[in-house]
Amino acid sequence: MRRPVPARSVILRFSLATAAWLLAACARGPRPIAYGSDACAYCRMVISDQRYGAELMTAKGKVHTFDSIECLASYSLQRRPAGSADSAWVTDFEHPGTLVPAAAAWYLRAPGPSSPMGKGLTAFAPTADTARLRRSFGGEPMRWADVLALVEREGLADGGHSGEPAGGDAH
Repeated sequence: MRRPVPARSVILRFSLATAAWLLAACARGPRPIAYGSDACAYCRMVISDQRYGAELMTAKGKVHTFDSIECLASYSLQRRPAGSADSAWVTDFEHPGTLVPAAAAWYLRAPGPSSPMGKGLTAFAPTADTARLRRSFGGEPMRWADVLALVEREGLADGGHSGEPAGGDAH
């Protein structure tokens, strides 16, 4: 004869399964960029430089990839106010292919290295030593709000399209 499963055991299993599902559903981290094949959602260039790629995930989970910080900023500015619910990521220049949260990263605008869209914007991990970055690369450390203000003020070439992000408004 089969013994009944204690209610506590069923509740525990259900709770663990629910917790695992919630963690998976809430994991809004970036997906790896497919360098050499993913195209920029703003300028449509193929993303090839692992030091500059960026990514934006909409509130509904759609992922948009970018070849530069400038393209991500331009795209984000065009999508206001919906952009406030998005998850944006930029590549840590010192760790190519590694994405860090755009809102937490440090940025430098310096004459070299040159970013894919020519604004000279480079991102670094939130834990980067800004004094060392300034000595190594020049420029003044900025935050994401500063980058958005810079791109809004100076603009960016539209990559050959009519000011609409590639694929239209897809949130």
